[in-house]
Amino acid sequence: MMDNILNWNPQFFREIKGRVKQRNIIIASVSSVVTQLLIVLYYLGELPDIDLGVTQRSRYCFGFVKSYSSQHLCETDRLGDWVINWQLFWLDIFICLSIISIFSLLVVGTYMLIADLTKEESKGTLNFIRLTPQTASSILTGKILGVPIMLYSVILLALPLHFAAGLNAHIPVSLIFGFYAATIASCAFFYSAAILLSLLNFAPVGFKAWLGSGAVLFFLVSATGIAMHTHSVSNTALDWLIIFYPGRVLTYLVDATYLSNTTVDYFHSNGLTSLLFYGQSWWVKPGMGISLILGNYMLWTYWLWQGVKRRFHNPTNTILSKEQSYWLTGWFVAISLGFTLQTTRNYHLFHNFILLQCFLLVMFLGLIAALSPHRQTLHDWARYRHQLGKEGNKLWKELIWGEKSPSTVAIAINITIAVVYILPSLFLFPFKGDLSHVLWGLLISASVILLYAIIAQLILSMKSPKRAIWASVSILSLIIVPFVCLALADASLGDATLVWLFTFLPTAALKHASLSTVMVAILGQWLAIALLGFQMTRQLRQAGSSETKVLFSSSNVN
Repeated sequence: MMDNILNWNPQFFREIKGRVKQRNIIIASVSSVVTQLLIVLYYLGELPDIDLGVTQRSRYCFGFVKSYSSQHLCETDRLGDWVINWQLFWLDIFICLSIISIFSLLVVGTYMLIADLTKEESKGTLNFIRLTPQTASSILTGKILGVPIMLYSVILLALPLHFAAGLNAHIPVSLIFGFYAATIASCAFFYSAAILLSLLNFAPVGFKAWLGSGAVLFFLVSATGIAMHTHSVSNTALDWLIIFYPGRVLTYLVDATYLSNTTVDYFHSNGLTSLLFYGQSWWVKPGMGISLILGNYMLWTYWLWQGVKRRFHNPTNTILSKEQSYWLTGWFVAISLGFTLQTTRNYHLFHNFILLQCFLLVMFLGLIAALSPHRQTLHDWARYRHQLGKEGNKLWKELIWGEKSPSTVAIAINITIAVVYILPSLFLFPFKGDLSHVLWGLLISASVILLYAIIAQLILSMKSPKRAIWASVSILSLIIVPFVCLALADASLGDATLVWLFTFLPTAALKHASLSTVMVAILGQWLAIALLGFQMTRQLRQAGSSETKVLFSSSNVN
């Protein structure tokens, strides 16, 4: 068996050989069994006590229930036995085990993967792994399967109780397996993100694991709270985020039990049935809803792996190629706009598009980080261009498709893709008097994001060894400082219109802006873009010519 594993994935064999030991197996087994025992004992303790003859109340009884309480009056049958709602009892155990499993797999698993990869990076063993003939996919798949192997063992030992609880709660087997599929898909997504995070040089080695697992924990706590709320759908682009929470599938499982909402006070049925995508309710049927959730995980896991494969064997590579970024922007805008257009009410549409601008900012900040090459790569490209002269590829082709050329043109193309896709929706939906404000807001925010991109690329071409940190701090300052200044000055939208028009959220102030103010803001932004672009072009030309002279002079001396 070990020989088969070695032939299939040597990295997986290496991981399980180092982790599957008697001591670890005992710890995992005891942890799983004790946790299951404590959960069952806790819920057994919620049942009425047969030795007490007094009136008792319990969540699992069928009798009268007081308003604003989940405790039902307990009644006995003709034989004197308590009448217990065993379906609800087993459902609670099923949900409890499901939530604990999700948190354990995603939070602990993320921490283990990042900690393992950063440890190998610091020791230098990761470089030896890179030199093996294995592909990046084979190596990292072995990591995903092998590093949390004992965690998987803990979950697998709890699987029989979990499955039996689901059957006793009258949940269809197909939906139970649908939940398992969603959990596995969520692990693939979050683990891929963890691997990509560990391959990026942006934070101290020991801090990455805590940062990654802490972010996942925060997301899961927030998503669980939202999912258990009665009105958990906001009909905004934020609803897209709840699809990344595997516990959302539990809504379908709870509904399949046909227990009333007054009995089951979590994962209400309106949690997904009222969710729309381009005005269509795709999540009503369990089969379609679970399939869409799985598709969402698979799509974004695919994009994460594009970055992982590019960075693993060559850490100096950009995370995405420019061609990949154009496809990614199209997918991102199409999906986020679909969740934005859930309502046709003018007031909600206006605020939904402001929130969409926030989503676009996050996406483009990610693209700026993923596409912008650093100083040495830029200088190599500039020298290459200078040496080839007119015989090389046309400059516009390299700026659009080239791996080492500056990212500004590619970011501009991505912005154009987003704007062109969004523009028709502005005219198809009833914005009424807000149409011009949303239109100008979209165009101005696009200019501001392009300004951020060229500033970041210019800083990344500096000599400073901390240029990535300087670029991040500079862009974050440009985003945050204007709002802080406006808050400290206690300025209203009308009093500080021009300042608002230089932020990424100009739409909020456009109701108070005149056409001349809007044109001044746009001209100022494009003047800044042109000056910074000219400065970058001049620096790259000087770098290319000077480095070429040094190269030729050294060759002549030899």
